Formats: sequence, C-alpha cells, structure tokens
Amino acid sequence: MAARINPKRSFLFISKILGKHIPVNPYISLLGGMSLAARYLEEVYDICLPEMKDIIYSLKTGENAEKNYKKIKRNLFKLPEKTLFIGFAETATALGHSVFASFEGNGYYIHTTREIIDDFDNIIKFEEEHSHATSHRVYPLDFSFFKSNCPIVFVDDEITTGKTILNIIKSIHKDYPRKNYYVVTILDWRSDEDKKRFKSIEDMLGVNIKVISLISGNIEIIGQPIKSVERKEENQIDNIEKTEVEYIYLDSYFDEIYRYNDESYLKWTGRFGITLDLQRKIDNKIEEAGLFLRNICNGKKILCMGTEEFMYIPMMISAYIGEDVYYQSTTRSPIYPYDESEYGAKNAFSFVSPNNEKLKNYFYNAPYRYYDEIFLFLERYIEKDKLNSILKQLKRLGVRKIFVVMCTRN
Repeated sequence: MAARINPKRSFLFISKILGKHIPVNPYISLLGGMSLAARYLEEVYDICLPEMKDIIYSLKTGENAEKNYKKIKRNLFKLPEKTLFIGFAETATALGHSVFASFEGNGYYIHTTREIIDDFDNIIKFEEEHSHATSHRVYPLDFSFFKSNCPIVFVDDEITTGKTILNIIKSIHKDYPRKNYYVVTILDWRSDEDKKRFKSIEDMLGVNIKVISLISGNIEIIGQPIKSVERKEENQIDNIEKTEVEYIYLDSYFDEIYRYNDESYLKWTGRFGITLDLQRKIDNKIEEAGLFLRNICNGKKILCMGTEEFMYIPMMISAYIGEDVYYQSTTRSPIYPYDESEYGAKNAFSFVSPNNEKLKNYFYNAPYRYYDEIFLFLERYIEKDKLNSILKQLKRLGVRKIFVVMCTRN
C-alpha cells in the first residue's frame, strides 16, 4: 500500500502484478489477465480450467511465468458467447486487454480513456468517484457490440466501493440496455453497504451484476487524508549521469492509425475497440517488433516503460526483448514516496507529461544504477523538446542508454 495525494481517498493498493507502479516480469502481468479470464469462465459458465493451478503458482512464486504463459497462448480459452470487455483507464488498460486476449471466439475489447477527442461523435461518458482524474470516456468505432444484448465484462485491478462501476453501468444501460453485467477484478474490498448498493441498482435496472475476484475481503479506513508532507521526490538522487539517447520508430510494424485532433492514435491499443480476430494480427506484429528491439539492446538488465494508458502493447513487446527485462508504466497518480520495505512507493519521479504539457506524470520504484538500458514507449510521435522533462528524470537512474520508442511518425 501507499499514501495517495488525493483528498477523496488517501490510500492506494500497489499491485505486484499490474506493471504500473512496481516493475515486474511482463509475463507475470500477462498471467494476471489470464487468471481473471479463467475465474470468469469458472464463475459464469462453471468451466474449471486445469491451467489455473499453473497460473496461480507463477503469480505466487514468480517461477515458470514465461513457460506457463506461452503454454496457454498456444491453446487459448474458448469464449462461450459473444462478449464485450471494457478495461478501466488508466491502471487497468493492460489488465483488461490481457483478459480479453486470453480468449478466442467472438469478443470485443475497448478501454475507457481520459483523452479528450473533440470531433468524435457518440462517445460514452461517466465519472470516477475517488480518482485524481474523474472523467472517463469511451470512443467505440464499432457500436454493434454495444447495441447487441451480449454480456459486458468490466475489468479493473481493484474495487473499493464499486461506485465507478455502477456509474458506467447506468451510463451504458440508458442507451444500450442488456441483462448481464460482470466485473472481474484482482481485489474486491466492497463493504456490506456497498454490496447492498449493487443489489439496489440491479433491482432498479432489472439486470444482473456479478463481481468476480481473485481476492475479496473488507478493509477499515482509519484517520484522515494527509493534507501536507515534505515530499522527497527525485531530489533523493542528485547526480545526473551522461546517458546516450537513441530514437527508434516502429511505424513499419504499427501502420494502422486513426487521426483525430491532428494526433495519430494506434488502432490496436483498445482505445477505439478491437476484435479477437484483429488481436491475432496484433500478436504477430508485436512479436516482430519485440525481436527487432531485442537485437538492438546490449544491456543485461532492461527496464521497459509504458506511458499512462499506453500499457498493453509495450508490455507485450517487452516480453520478447529478453530474459532479464522488467516492465512498468508512468502514471498520472500522485503518491507520497517513503523508503520502507513494506511500502509501495519507495521513490518517486515527477515530470511534465509528453502527451500534455498541462499534466504532471510520475513513475515510482526506480532504483539507481540497477538497469543498464531503458526502453521508453510512446504511442504517438512526440517532438523531442517535449521529452526533456521525462528524459531528465530517467537519466537520474544512472543507465548507460535510453531508447525512446515511438510507434508512429509525424
């Protein structure tokens, strides 16, 4: 856990699976998605998969993660019916995508986003109850899954009260009603009162809402949010090493883009929706890109870093780069750093977002002189001067080289 700089909620559960705040083996994160996919089949369709034992073993011990992931990847789970999957920005965009990608069949995935695309019609909006950035939007290019009566599966890393889930259900149900909504999550901390609220919404809308988790329980919140504290961010490290920076473009692998607001968005991230058929094409391109980067790097310990919502594709690419590779992502979420063994954010680095100069971003738990090289992944082309802030902080880690990987060109 960690202390959150947010008057609405003063704490944050820091996951060792997600690859967000804590660097992880990318195969562990991908198996986290597979574990939720298996739990969904078990709880909804009474399908118990023998692979679940291997998945949980790897999640607990960290062992055989690559082996177990690739074994399941060769024989994906069968999706029993047409299903719409929705992941939540920003933390669960990759988790939702990895749940979806665990299946074969008639499935569609889209994730919520905080991006504002002015000229996009027919967006779905809702509010998050206790986030630092409360407004979510959904930009589907294909509304057929929304207009159908297929079940919707929401994917999040944890639910505390569940109010955000209920907000999006009410928003979707108003225009695209259906009978069944499911929530799959790593952690379910809802109180009895929160569960009664879910039952009340079920009765009001005449729907079924079922929550499926890996871990569930109750939490007790004591005290009040921290109003002020001395923040020891990047000043903990004063020595900026001379680090080489190289720019790499992957547009030859990721050539399908959408252009809105003069920005180039990748078609395959899930922001605008993706089918399972297209996912198989993505898998091949990602492997090619990962092997290309593998031939470029020379370091023994590598950190791959996604940016904000752009998590799944960098995570997948990093899995192909090498063996001693760690993955994490930048975030908009501000956390108080504290160097203690059981605390979730031992150090913190803040910088101006490359995507929006009005926003501050962060990354956490980055040890000094631990990595030889860093791959920084950007969905869109970014002018080099807009990268100065994040590159300055990455250089403080004492790495020999930083590769800035842009998936589109200007």
